[in-house]
Amino acid sequence: MREQFKVDLRGIVDILSHHLYSSERVYLREILQNARDAIESRIRIDESFVGGVAITPAVGNAPMVIRDNGVGLTDDEMRSLLATIGGSSKRDDFETQRRLFLGQFGIGLLSCFLVADTIDVRSRSARTDDAPTIHWVGHSDGTFDIAEAADPLPEPGTEVRITPRHGDAHWCSPETVTELVELFAEHLDVPITVDQHVLSQQTPPWGLDVEAQLQWCRERFGFEPMGIVTLDASLLGVKGLGFVLPYSAQPGHRTGDRLYARGMLVADTDDSLLPDWAFFCRGVFDVGSLPLTASRESLQESSSLRVIRDQLGQRILQELIQVHGAYPEVYERLVTLHATGLKSLSLDGVDMRDLITSTLPFPTTRGPMTITELQRAGDSIPFVTDSEKFAAMSDVAIHAGILLVDGSGTHDAALLRRVDEVDGTERFREVDVDALVEMVRPAPATDQRAGARLARRVESHLEGEELQVQVSAFEPAARPVLWWPSRASLVDGGEVAGDGSATLVLNAANDAVRALMSSDVPDSVVGPAARVLLTVALLQGRAGATVDQATRLSDASQAMILAAAVDSAPNGVVAPPPPGAP
Repeated sequence: MREQFKVDLRGIVDILSHHLYSSERVYLREILQNARDAIESRIRIDESFVGGVAITPAVGNAPMVIRDNGVGLTDDEMRSLLATIGGSSKRDDFETQRRLFLGQFGIGLLSCFLVADTIDVRSRSARTDDAPTIHWVGHSDGTFDIAEAADPLPEPGTEVRITPRHGDAHWCSPETVTELVELFAEHLDVPITVDQHVLSQQTPPWGLDVEAQLQWCRERFGFEPMGIVTLDASLLGVKGLGFVLPYSAQPGHRTGDRLYARGMLVADTDDSLLPDWAFFCRGVFDVGSLPLTASRESLQESSSLRVIRDQLGQRILQELIQVHGAYPEVYERLVTLHATGLKSLSLDGVDMRDLITSTLPFPTTRGPMTITELQRAGDSIPFVTDSEKFAAMSDVAIHAGILLVDGSGTHDAALLRRVDEVDGTERFREVDVDALVEMVRPAPATDQRAGARLARRVESHLEGEELQVQVSAFEPAARPVLWWPSRASLVDGGEVAGDGSATLVLNAANDAVRALMSSDVPDSVVGPAARVLLTVALLQGRAGATVDQATRLSDASQAMILAAAVDSAPNGVVAPPPPGAP
Protein backbone atom coordinates (compact mmCIF):
# COMPACT_ATOMS: atom_id res chain seq x y z
CA MET A 1 0.00 0.00 0.00
CA ARG A 2 1.29 3.44 -0.93
CA GLU A 3 1.42 5.85 2.00
CA GLN A 4 2.16 9.56 2.28
CA PHE A 5 5.24 10.90 4.06
CA LYS A 6 4.46 12.89 7.17
CA VAL A 7 7.14 15.35 6.07
CA ASP A 8 7.76 17.89 3.35
CA LEU A 9 10.19 15.68 1.45
CA ARG A 10 10.97 18.26 -1.21
CA GLY A 11 11.80 20.78 1.51
CA ILE A 12 14.11 18.30 3.23
CA VAL A 13 15.87 17.47 -0.04
CA ASP A 14 16.34 21.20 -0.61
CA ILE A 15 17.92 21.52 2.84
CA LEU A 16 20.20 18.56 2.12
CA SER A 17 21.34 19.74 -1.31
CA HIS A 18 21.46 23.52 -0.89
CA HIS A 19 21.99 24.20 2.82
CA LEU A 20 23.59 21.12 4.36
CA TYR A 21 25.92 19.30 1.98
CA SER A 22 28.66 20.74 -0.18
CA SER A 23 28.21 18.28 -3.04
CA GLU A 24 26.09 15.40 -4.31
CA ARG A 25 29.01 13.08 -3.72
CA VAL A 26 28.24 12.90 0.01
CA TYR A 27 25.28 10.60 -0.68
CA LEU A 28 27.71 7.68 -0.81
CA ARG A 29 29.44 8.70 2.40
CA GLU A 30 26.04 8.87 4.13
CA ILE A 31 25.03 5.40 2.92
CA LEU A 32 28.39 4.01 4.02
CA GLN A 33 27.97 5.69 7.40
CA ASN A 34 24.55 4.05 7.76
CA ALA A 35 26.05 0.66 6.92
CA ARG A 36 28.93 1.12 9.34
CA ASP A 37 26.58 2.22 12.16
CA ALA A 38 24.33 -0.77 11.50
CA ILE A 39 27.32 -3.12 11.71
CA GLU A 40 28.45 -1.54 15.00
CA SER A 41 24.93 -1.99 16.39
CA ARG A 42 25.00 -5.66 15.45
CA ILE A 43 28.42 -6.10 17.09
CA ARG A 44 26.87 -4.82 20.32
CA ILE A 45 24.43 -7.73 20.04
CA ASP A 46 27.12 -10.25 19.13
CA GLU A 47 30.71 -9.21 19.90
CA SER A 48 32.10 -11.96 17.65
CA PHE A 49 30.19 -10.72 14.61
CA VAL A 50 32.21 -9.66 11.55
CA GLY A 51 30.47 -7.19 9.29
CA GLY A 52 31.00 -5.97 5.76
CA VAL A 53 29.61 -3.80 2.97
CA ALA A 54 29.35 -4.76 -0.71
CA ILE A 55 28.71 -2.21 -3.46
CA THR A 56 27.75 -2.85 -7.07
CA PRO A 57 27.85 0.39 -9.12
CA ALA A 58 25.14 1.24 -11.63
CA VAL A 59 25.83 0.04 -15.16
CA GLY A 60 23.43 0.70 -18.02
CA ASN A 61 19.85 0.62 -16.72
CA ALA A 62 20.75 -1.47 -13.68
CA PRO A 63 20.58 0.32 -10.30
CA MET A 64 23.43 0.79 -7.90
CA VAL A 65 23.24 -1.67 -4.98
CA ILE A 66 24.71 -1.22 -1.48
CA ARG A 67 24.40 -4.25 0.80
CA ASP A 68 25.47 -4.54 4.46
CA ASN A 69 25.00 -7.30 7.05
CA GLY A 70 24.39 -4.95 9.95
CA VAL A 71 21.59 -4.90 12.49
CA GLY A 72 18.81 -4.16 9.96
CA LEU A 73 15.42 -2.56 10.63
CA THR A 74 12.09 -3.90 11.83
CA ASP A 75 8.72 -3.10 10.26
CA ASP A 76 7.97 -0.50 12.96
CA GLU A 77 11.39 1.09 12.57
CA MET A 78 10.95 1.33 8.82
CA ARG A 79 7.53 2.96 9.21
CA SER A 80 8.71 5.45 11.80
CA LEU A 81 11.94 6.16 9.93
CA LEU A 82 10.79 9.34 8.23
CA ALA A 83 8.48 10.34 11.06
CA THR A 84 11.60 10.46 13.26
CA ILE A 85 12.95 13.32 11.19
CA GLY A 86 9.53 14.69 10.30
CA GLY A 87 10.14 17.88 12.28
CA SER A 88 13.47 18.52 10.61
CA SER A 89 12.54 21.67 8.77
CA LYS A 90 15.80 23.52 9.27
CA ARG A 91 19.49 22.76 9.53
CA ASP A 92 19.69 22.86 13.35
CA ASP A 93 17.05 20.13 13.62
CA PHE A 94 19.38 17.75 11.80
CA GLU A 95 22.03 18.31 14.50
CA THR A 96 19.66 16.72 17.04
CA GLN A 97 18.49 13.89 14.79
CA ARG A 98 22.10 12.90 14.03
CA ARG A 99 22.44 11.77 17.63
CA LEU A 100 19.66 9.18 17.21
CA PHE A 101 20.19 5.94 15.33
CA LEU A 102 16.98 6.24 13.31
CA GLY A 103 17.56 9.96 12.79
CA GLN A 104 21.01 9.31 11.42
CA PHE A 105 19.75 6.44 9.28
CA GLY A 106 16.88 8.50 7.92
CA ILE A 107 19.06 11.48 7.05
CA GLY A 108 21.58 9.19 5.41
CA LEU A 109 18.86 7.49 3.42
CA LEU A 110 17.29 10.73 2.27
CA SER A 111 20.68 11.94 1.01
CA CYS A 112 20.22 9.47 -1.84
CA PHE A 113 17.58 11.82 -3.22
CA LEU A 114 20.49 14.09 -4.15
CA VAL A 115 21.13 11.80 -7.13
CA ALA A 116 17.90 9.76 -7.52
CA ASP A 117 14.13 10.13 -7.54
CA THR A 118 13.46 6.67 -6.12
CA ILE A 119 15.13 4.80 -3.23
CA ASP A 120 14.49 1.07 -2.88
CA VAL A 121 15.32 -0.48 0.51
CA ARG A 122 15.05 -4.04 1.79
CA SER A 123 15.96 -4.61 5.42
CA ARG A 124 15.86 -7.57 7.81
CA SER A 125 16.37 -7.09 11.54
CA ALA A 126 18.98 -9.14 13.44
CA ARG A 127 17.17 -8.66 16.73
CA THR A 128 14.95 -11.73 16.21
CA ASP A 129 15.74 -14.92 14.33
CA ASP A 130 12.44 -14.97 12.43
CA ALA A 131 12.34 -11.28 11.51
CA PRO A 132 10.77 -10.71 8.08
CA THR A 133 12.40 -8.70 5.30
CA ILE A 134 10.68 -5.35 4.95
CA HIS A 135 10.55 -3.70 1.53
CA TRP A 136 10.40 0.11 1.53
CA VAL A 137 10.35 2.26 -1.61
CA GLY A 138 10.50 6.07 -1.26
CA HIS A 139 9.66 8.52 -4.04
CA SER A 140 10.66 12.14 -4.41
CA ASP A 141 6.99 13.12 -4.76
CA GLY A 142 6.58 12.53 -1.02
CA THR A 143 5.05 9.03 -1.11
CA PHE A 144 6.41 5.63 -0.14
CA ASP A 145 5.41 1.96 -0.36
CA ILE A 146 6.08 -0.46 2.48
CA ALA A 147 5.32 -4.16 2.70
CA GLU A 148 6.89 -7.48 3.52
CA ALA A 149 9.36 -8.28 0.75
CA ALA A 150 8.38 -10.88 -1.79
CA ASP A 151 12.07 -11.65 -2.19
CA PRO A 152 13.47 -11.77 1.37
CA LEU A 153 17.12 -11.22 2.24
CA PRO A 154 19.03 -14.41 3.08
CA GLU A 155 20.46 -12.88 6.29
CA PRO A 156 19.97 -9.82 8.46
CA GLY A 157 21.12 -6.51 7.07
CA THR A 158 20.04 -3.81 4.65
CA GLU A 159 20.12 -3.48 0.88
CA VAL A 160 19.71 -0.09 -0.79
CA ARG A 161 19.08 0.22 -4.53
CA ILE A 162 19.57 3.57 -6.20
CA THR A 163 18.50 4.32 -9.76
CA PRO A 164 20.17 7.62 -10.63
CA ARG A 165 18.05 10.25 -12.29
CA HIS A 166 18.84 11.51 -15.77
CA GLY A 167 21.93 13.69 -15.65
CA ASP A 168 23.25 12.19 -12.39
CA ALA A 169 24.25 8.74 -13.64
CA HIS A 170 27.95 9.54 -13.30
CA TRP A 171 27.58 9.71 -9.50
CA CYS A 172 26.75 5.99 -9.47
CA SER A 173 29.15 4.82 -12.19
CA PRO A 174 31.93 2.30 -11.40
CA GLU A 175 34.67 4.91 -11.82
CA THR A 176 33.05 7.51 -9.55
CA VAL A 177 31.91 5.02 -6.92
CA THR A 178 35.42 3.53 -6.71
CA GLU A 179 36.94 7.00 -6.41
CA LEU A 180 34.48 8.09 -3.70
CA VAL A 181 34.86 4.91 -1.64
CA GLU A 182 38.65 5.27 -1.76
CA LEU A 183 38.28 8.90 -0.72
CA PHE A 184 35.75 8.53 2.07
CA ALA A 185 36.24 5.03 3.40
CA GLU A 186 39.83 3.89 2.86
CA HIS A 187 40.48 3.93 6.63
CA LEU A 188 37.14 2.44 7.79
CA ASP A 189 37.68 -0.65 9.90
CA VAL A 190 35.00 -2.70 8.12
CA PRO A 191 35.61 -4.30 4.72
CA ILE A 192 33.96 -2.36 1.90
CA THR A 193 34.08 -3.92 -1.53
CA VAL A 194 33.28 -2.39 -4.91
CA ASP A 195 32.72 -5.11 -7.50
CA GLN A 196 34.39 -7.52 -5.06
CA HIS A 197 37.53 -5.39 -4.61
CA VAL A 198 38.21 -4.37 -0.99
CA LEU A 199 38.90 -0.63 -0.85
CA SER A 200 38.78 0.02 2.91
CA GLN A 201 40.79 -1.08 5.96
CA GLN A 202 43.90 0.80 4.81
CA THR A 203 46.33 1.65 7.62
CA PRO A 204 45.88 5.33 8.55
CA PRO A 205 49.00 7.52 8.32
CA TRP A 206 49.49 7.69 12.10
CA GLY A 207 49.79 3.89 12.09
CA LEU A 208 52.58 3.82 9.46
CA ASP A 209 56.34 3.93 9.94
CA VAL A 210 58.14 7.21 9.30
CA GLU A 211 59.14 6.44 5.71
CA ALA A 212 55.58 5.47 4.84
CA GLN A 213 54.30 8.64 6.54
CA LEU A 214 56.63 10.72 4.39
CA GLN A 215 55.38 8.92 1.30
CA TRP A 216 51.76 9.45 2.37
CA CYS A 217 52.41 13.20 2.69
CA ARG A 218 54.05 13.33 -0.74
CA GLU A 219 51.14 11.52 -2.38
CA ARG A 220 48.22 13.11 -0.52
CA PHE A 221 49.46 16.61 0.35
CA GLY A 222 51.97 17.03 -2.46
CA PHE A 223 55.04 18.16 -0.51
CA GLU A 224 58.13 16.81 1.22
CA PRO A 225 57.68 17.73 4.89
CA MET A 226 60.49 19.27 6.92
CA GLY A 227 59.36 17.20 9.86
CA ILE A 228 56.52 15.14 11.31
CA VAL A 229 54.87 15.77 14.69
CA THR A 230 52.78 13.08 16.37
CA LEU A 231 49.62 14.82 17.57
CA ASP A 232 47.53 12.76 19.97
CA ALA A 233 45.15 14.26 22.51
CA SER A 234 44.42 12.63 25.84
CA LEU A 235 40.66 13.09 25.40
CA LEU A 236 37.99 11.79 23.03
CA GLY A 237 40.36 9.58 21.03
CA VAL A 238 41.77 12.35 18.81
CA LYS A 239 45.00 11.29 17.10
CA GLY A 240 46.99 12.29 14.05
CA LEU A 241 50.10 13.80 12.52
CA GLY A 242 51.31 17.29 11.71
CA PHE A 243 53.51 17.71 8.65
CA VAL A 244 55.78 20.78 8.75
CA LEU A 245 55.54 22.77 5.52
CA PRO A 246 58.76 23.12 3.48
CA TYR A 247 57.67 26.49 2.11
CA SER A 248 56.86 29.81 3.71
CA ALA A 249 53.27 30.28 4.87
CA GLN A 250 51.44 33.05 6.68
CA PRO A 251 48.94 33.06 9.55
CA GLY A 252 45.37 33.08 8.31
CA HIS A 253 46.26 31.33 5.07
CA ARG A 254 46.35 27.69 6.10
CA THR A 255 45.46 25.05 3.55
CA GLY A 256 43.64 23.17 6.28
CA ASP A 257 43.80 19.67 7.71
CA ARG A 258 42.36 16.35 6.60
CA LEU A 259 39.90 15.03 9.18
CA TYR A 260 38.44 11.57 9.63
CA ALA A 261 35.78 10.51 12.13
CA ARG A 262 36.34 6.93 13.21
CA GLY A 263 37.87 6.22 9.82
CA MET A 264 35.36 8.10 7.64
CA LEU A 265 36.61 11.20 5.83
CA VAL A 266 34.98 14.36 7.18
CA ALA A 267 36.93 17.21 5.55
CA ASP A 268 40.05 17.73 3.51
CA THR A 269 40.79 21.39 4.31
CA ASP A 270 39.47 22.00 7.81
CA ASP A 271 41.14 24.79 9.80
CA SER A 272 39.34 24.47 13.13
CA LEU A 273 41.28 21.71 14.90
CA LEU A 274 44.80 23.14 15.16
CA PRO A 275 45.40 26.59 16.69
CA ASP A 276 45.74 29.52 14.29
CA TRP A 277 49.42 29.94 15.03
CA ALA A 278 50.20 26.43 13.73
CA PHE A 279 50.07 27.76 10.16
CA PHE A 280 53.37 26.03 9.37
CA CYS A 281 51.78 22.59 9.80
CA ARG A 282 49.26 20.65 7.78
CA GLY A 283 47.69 17.80 9.70
CA VAL A 284 45.77 14.59 9.23
CA PHE A 285 43.60 13.44 12.14
CA ASP A 286 40.95 11.10 13.32
CA VAL A 287 38.74 13.32 15.46
CA GLY A 288 37.42 10.46 17.56
CA SER A 289 34.32 11.49 19.47
CA LEU A 290 34.46 15.22 18.78
CA PRO A 291 30.99 16.35 17.70
CA LEU A 292 30.43 17.02 14.01
CA THR A 293 28.04 19.46 12.37
CA ALA A 294 24.81 18.22 10.81
CA SER A 295 26.49 17.89 7.42
CA ARG A 296 29.27 15.77 8.94
CA GLU A 297 31.70 17.86 6.90
CA SER A 298 33.22 19.91 9.73
CA LEU A 299 33.59 20.06 13.49
CA GLN A 300 31.15 21.77 15.80
CA GLU A 301 32.72 24.66 17.70
CA SER A 302 32.40 23.36 21.25
CA SER A 303 34.16 23.38 24.59
CA SER A 304 35.54 19.92 23.77
CA LEU A 305 37.05 21.21 20.55
CA ARG A 306 38.65 24.14 22.34
CA VAL A 307 40.25 21.83 24.92
CA ILE A 308 41.57 19.52 22.19
CA ARG A 309 42.88 22.49 20.19
CA ASP A 310 44.84 23.71 23.22
CA GLN A 311 46.25 20.23 23.84
CA LEU A 312 47.42 19.85 20.25
CA GLY A 313 48.94 23.33 20.36
CA GLN A 314 50.91 22.48 23.48
CA ARG A 315 52.12 19.31 21.82
CA ILE A 316 53.45 21.26 18.82
CA LEU A 317 55.21 23.74 21.11
CA GLN A 318 56.81 20.89 23.05
CA GLU A 319 58.04 19.36 19.81
CA LEU A 320 59.54 22.68 18.67
CA ILE A 321 61.38 23.03 21.98
CA GLN A 322 62.70 19.47 21.73
CA VAL A 323 63.83 20.01 18.14
CA HIS A 324 65.57 23.24 19.16
CA GLY A 325 67.56 21.34 21.78
CA ALA A 326 68.30 18.14 19.86
CA TYR A 327 68.46 19.32 16.25
CA PRO A 328 69.33 23.04 16.28
CA GLU A 329 70.12 23.12 12.55
CA VAL A 330 66.66 21.74 11.74
CA TYR A 331 65.01 24.23 14.09
CA GLU A 332 66.99 27.07 12.55
CA ARG A 333 65.82 26.14 9.05
CA LEU A 334 62.23 25.83 10.21
CA VAL A 335 62.17 29.11 12.11
CA THR A 336 64.03 30.98 9.39
CA LEU A 337 61.52 29.77 6.80
CA HIS A 338 58.49 30.69 8.89
CA ALA A 339 60.00 33.57 10.90
CA THR A 340 57.62 36.28 9.67
CA GLY A 341 54.49 34.38 10.67
CA LEU A 342 55.92 33.14 13.95
CA LYS A 343 56.93 36.65 14.99
CA SER A 344 53.52 37.96 13.99
CA LEU A 345 51.80 35.44 16.25
CA SER A 346 54.27 36.16 19.04
CA LEU A 347 52.88 39.66 19.38
CA ASP A 348 49.71 38.37 21.06
CA GLY A 349 50.37 34.70 21.79
CA VAL A 350 52.10 34.17 25.13
CA ASP A 351 53.28 30.61 24.45
CA MET A 352 54.61 31.43 21.00
CA ARG A 353 56.26 34.62 22.27
CA ASP A 354 58.04 32.70 25.03
CA LEU A 355 59.35 30.24 22.45
CA ILE A 356 60.44 32.83 19.89
CA THR A 357 62.09 35.20 22.37
CA SER A 358 64.19 32.36 23.75
CA THR A 359 65.14 30.67 20.48
CA LEU A 360 64.98 33.09 17.52
CA PRO A 361 68.29 34.97 17.10
CA PHE A 362 68.50 38.60 15.97
CA PRO A 363 71.59 39.93 14.15
CA THR A 364 73.62 42.12 16.50
CA THR A 365 77.09 43.63 16.62
CA ARG A 366 78.01 40.82 19.03
CA GLY A 367 76.73 38.10 16.74
CA PRO A 368 73.30 36.42 16.71
CA MET A 369 71.47 36.86 20.03
CA THR A 370 67.97 35.94 21.16
CA ILE A 371 65.73 38.45 22.89
CA THR A 372 66.24 36.55 26.14
CA GLU A 373 70.01 36.93 25.77
CA LEU A 374 69.60 40.61 24.93
CA GLN A 375 67.52 41.12 28.08
CA ARG A 376 70.44 39.78 30.11
CA ALA A 377 72.96 41.98 28.26
CA GLY A 378 71.81 45.32 29.65
CA ASP A 379 69.05 47.72 30.50
CA SER A 380 69.35 49.86 27.36
CA ILE A 381 69.70 48.09 24.01
CA PRO A 382 69.58 50.21 20.82
CA PHE A 383 68.18 48.82 17.59
CA VAL A 384 67.75 50.10 14.05
CA THR A 385 64.93 49.24 11.68
CA ASP A 386 66.98 49.60 8.49
CA SER A 387 69.27 46.72 7.55
CA GLU A 388 71.37 49.02 5.38
CA LYS A 389 72.05 51.33 8.32
CA PHE A 390 72.93 48.35 10.47
CA ALA A 391 75.38 47.06 7.85
CA ALA A 392 76.86 50.53 7.42
CA MET A 393 77.40 51.05 11.16
CA SER A 394 78.12 47.57 12.47
CA ASP A 395 81.92 47.62 12.20
CA VAL A 396 82.14 51.08 13.78
CA ALA A 397 79.72 50.09 16.56
CA ILE A 398 81.70 46.91 17.22
CA HIS A 399 84.92 48.85 17.76
CA ALA A 400 83.07 51.36 19.89
CA GLY A 401 81.82 48.51 22.10
CA ILE A 402 78.18 49.23 21.30
CA LEU A 403 75.64 46.40 21.28
CA LEU A 404 73.44 47.30 18.32
CA VAL A 405 70.49 45.13 17.17
CA ASP A 406 69.28 44.77 13.60
CA GLY A 407 65.51 45.04 13.98
CA SER A 408 64.79 45.49 10.29
CA GLY A 409 62.89 42.24 9.79
CA THR A 410 59.12 42.18 9.49
CA HIS A 411 57.56 42.43 13.00
CA ASP A 412 61.04 42.71 14.64
CA ALA A 413 60.54 46.21 16.04
CA ALA A 414 56.96 45.44 17.08
CA LEU A 415 58.11 42.30 18.89
CA LEU A 416 60.88 44.14 20.76
CA ARG A 417 58.38 46.81 21.83
CA ARG A 418 55.85 44.15 22.82
CA VAL A 419 58.42 42.42 25.03
CA ASP A 420 59.13 45.75 26.74
CA GLU A 421 55.41 46.33 27.19
CA VAL A 422 54.88 42.92 28.79
CA ASP A 423 57.94 43.33 31.03
CA GLY A 424 57.05 46.91 31.95
CA THR A 425 60.47 48.15 30.82
CA GLU A 426 61.97 50.43 28.16
CA ARG A 427 65.01 48.29 27.44
CA PHE A 428 64.80 48.26 23.65
CA ARG A 429 64.94 51.66 21.97
CA GLU A 430 64.98 52.46 18.30
CA VAL A 431 67.80 54.78 17.30
CA ASP A 432 68.53 56.82 14.19
CA VAL A 433 71.78 58.02 12.72
CA ASP A 434 71.88 61.03 15.05
CA ALA A 435 71.81 58.76 18.07
CA LEU A 436 74.43 56.46 16.57
CA VAL A 437 76.72 59.43 16.01
CA GLU A 438 76.31 60.39 19.63
CA MET A 439 77.07 56.83 20.77
CA VAL A 440 80.13 56.37 18.55
CA ARG A 441 81.61 59.82 19.40
CA PRO A 442 84.74 59.84 17.16
CA ALA A 443 87.65 61.61 18.85
CA PRO A 444 89.06 64.84 17.41
CA ALA A 445 92.19 64.42 15.33
CA THR A 446 95.42 64.63 17.34
CA ASP A 447 96.69 67.39 15.05
CA GLN A 448 93.54 69.48 15.00
CA ARG A 449 95.12 72.23 12.87
CA ALA A 450 96.08 69.73 10.14
CA GLY A 451 92.68 68.10 10.40
CA ALA A 452 90.85 71.39 9.99
CA ARG A 453 93.06 72.30 7.03
CA LEU A 454 92.28 68.97 5.27
CA ALA A 455 88.57 69.40 5.98
CA ARG A 456 88.59 72.83 4.31
CA ARG A 457 90.53 71.54 1.29
CA VAL A 458 88.18 68.55 0.81
CA GLU A 459 85.12 70.78 1.15
CA SER A 460 86.47 73.09 -1.54
CA HIS A 461 86.92 70.17 -3.93
CA LEU A 462 83.44 68.83 -3.09
CA GLU A 463 81.69 72.15 -3.48
CA GLY A 464 78.11 71.60 -4.60
CA GLU A 465 77.66 68.31 -2.68
CA GLU A 466 75.94 70.09 0.25
CA LEU A 467 77.91 68.39 2.97
CA GLN A 468 80.22 69.20 5.83
CA VAL A 469 83.65 67.61 6.15
CA GLN A 470 85.28 66.78 9.47
CA VAL A 471 88.45 64.97 10.45
CA SER A 472 88.20 62.77 13.55
CA ALA A 473 89.75 59.55 14.78
CA PHE A 474 87.71 56.34 15.20
CA GLU A 475 87.98 52.59 14.94
CA PRO A 476 88.39 50.55 12.87
CA ALA A 477 91.37 52.41 11.51
CA ALA A 478 91.06 50.49 8.23
CA ARG A 479 87.85 52.39 7.46
CA PRO A 480 88.95 55.75 5.99
CA VAL A 481 85.66 57.60 6.08
CA LEU A 482 82.12 57.69 7.49
CA TRP A 483 78.97 59.07 5.90
CA TRP A 484 76.23 60.54 8.09
CA PRO A 485 73.21 60.79 5.76
CA SER A 486 71.18 63.02 8.09
CA ARG A 487 71.28 66.44 9.64
CA ALA A 488 73.67 65.16 12.31
CA SER A 489 77.22 66.44 12.29
CA LEU A 490 80.08 66.29 14.71
CA VAL A 491 81.89 69.14 16.37
CA ASP A 492 84.94 69.02 18.55
CA GLY A 493 84.44 66.93 21.66
CA GLY A 494 81.90 64.64 19.98
CA GLU A 495 78.90 66.88 20.51
CA VAL A 496 76.09 66.68 17.95
CA ALA A 497 74.90 69.64 15.96
CA GLY A 498 73.10 70.02 12.67
CA ASP A 499 72.33 72.48 9.91
CA GLY A 500 70.51 70.24 7.42
CA SER A 501 73.57 68.95 5.53
CA ALA A 502 75.16 65.51 5.55
CA THR A 503 78.57 64.98 7.10
CA LEU A 504 81.67 63.31 5.71
CA VAL A 505 83.94 62.20 8.57
CA LEU A 506 87.54 61.48 7.52
CA ASN A 507 89.34 59.06 9.82
CA ALA A 508 92.58 60.54 11.16
CA ALA A 509 93.54 57.07 12.37
CA ASN A 510 93.63 55.83 8.78
CA ASP A 511 97.05 55.86 7.04
CA ALA A 512 95.74 57.28 3.76
CA VAL A 513 93.81 60.10 5.45
CA ARG A 514 96.73 60.88 7.72
CA ALA A 515 98.93 61.22 4.63
CA LEU A 516 96.48 63.69 3.09
CA MET A 517 96.68 65.84 6.22
CA SER A 518 100.18 66.96 5.20
CA SER A 519 100.34 70.45 3.75
CA ASP A 520 102.80 69.18 1.16
CA VAL A 521 100.14 67.15 -0.67
CA PRO A 522 99.13 69.12 -3.78
CA ASP A 523 95.55 69.85 -4.77
CA SER A 524 96.02 67.58 -7.80
CA VAL A 525 96.05 64.70 -5.29
CA VAL A 526 93.61 66.01 -2.66
CA GLY A 527 90.90 66.73 -5.24
CA PRO A 528 90.67 63.22 -6.76
CA ALA A 529 91.17 61.69 -3.29
CA ALA A 530 88.20 63.67 -1.98
CA ARG A 531 86.00 62.28 -4.77
CA VAL A 532 87.17 58.75 -4.09
CA LEU A 533 86.62 59.08 -0.33
CA LEU A 534 83.13 60.50 -0.84
CA THR A 535 82.14 57.59 -3.05
CA VAL A 536 83.67 55.06 -0.64
CA ALA A 537 81.71 56.69 2.20
CA LEU A 538 78.46 56.50 0.23
CA LEU A 539 78.98 52.86 -0.70
CA GLN A 540 80.04 51.72 2.77
CA GLY A 541 77.25 53.76 4.29
CA ARG A 542 74.75 52.05 1.98
CA ALA A 543 73.69 55.49 0.68
CA GLY A 544 74.39 54.77 -2.97
CA ALA A 545 76.20 57.04 -5.41
CA THR A 546 74.44 59.09 -8.06
CA VAL A 547 75.35 58.83 -11.74
CA ASP A 548 77.14 62.18 -11.51
CA GLN A 549 79.08 61.04 -8.44
CA ALA A 550 80.05 57.81 -10.19
CA THR A 551 81.28 59.80 -13.19
CA ARG A 552 83.36 62.02 -10.95
CA LEU A 553 84.74 58.92 -9.22
CA SER A 554 85.83 57.60 -12.61
CA ASP A 555 87.52 60.91 -13.44
CA ALA A 556 89.19 61.05 -10.04
CA SER A 557 90.43 57.47 -10.31
CA GLN A 558 91.95 58.17 -13.71
CA ALA A 559 93.60 61.33 -12.38
CA MET A 560 95.11 59.45 -9.45
CA ILE A 561 96.32 56.65 -11.70
CA LEU A 562 97.89 59.17 -14.03
CA ALA A 563 99.51 61.02 -11.14
CA ALA A 564 100.92 57.78 -9.75
CA ALA A 565 102.26 56.85 -13.17
CA VAL A 566 103.91 60.25 -13.59
CA ASP A 567 105.60 59.98 -10.20
CA SER A 568 107.07 56.60 -11.10
CA ALA A 569 108.10 57.44 -14.68
CA PRO A 570 111.67 58.57 -15.64
CA ASN A 571 111.87 62.36 -15.68
CA GLY A 572 108.20 62.46 -14.74
CA VAL A 573 107.12 61.98 -18.34
CA VAL A 574 104.60 59.27 -19.31
CA ALA A 575 104.52 58.41 -23.01
CA PRO A 576 102.14 55.94 -24.70
CA PRO A 577 103.83 52.78 -26.08
CA PRO A 578 104.70 52.83 -29.80
CA PRO A 579 102.34 50.97 -32.16
CA GLY A 580 102.99 47.23 -32.20
CA ALA A 581 104.93 47.28 -28.95
CA PRO A 582 104.42 44.19 -26.78
